[in-house]
Amino acid sequence: MAELGCDYGARLCMPTRQWELMRAEVDAKSPEEACGFLAGTGQCVLAVVPVTNKLHSPVRYQMDPLEQLSAFQKIEQAGYELLGIYHSHPNGPDMPSATDIAEAYYPDVIYIIWYRSSHMWGCRGFTIREGIVNSVGIQVIQDK
Repeated sequence: MAELGCDYGARLCMPTRQWELMRAEVDAKSPEEACGFLAGTGQCVLAVVPVTNKLHSPVRYQMDPLEQLSAFQKIEQAGYELLGIYHSHPNGPDMPSATDIAEAYYPDVIYIIWYRSSHMWGCRGFTIREGIVNSVGIQVIQDK
């Protein structure tokens, strides 16, 4: 199990609309792990881009490579940057698994883990750099 710290310099800001879109996608894909990208500018998420989990597994995800490429193109065309990668753990845990840590290939993004707690979805954010996992704040703001 990785030691969990706190990356006080990192946080993610997300409008309610984007938050709900991501939560609905995670819920719709359950019991499989859902996955996708978060894009925007600075620390603010402006787009949620779901990607198919080609493994269709409740305990592991692997993004469909063609959809992943298409998502990167959409993000670039919108003038956004990749801010985060999300996926769900329908049966827990509420933090990155050993596999998630080993496969964290984007050290500058925030990894979002959705998990079930008492039949409700919860969500946590993390940075993962060189195997070090740090908790990150997620701020959901009202849409303008």
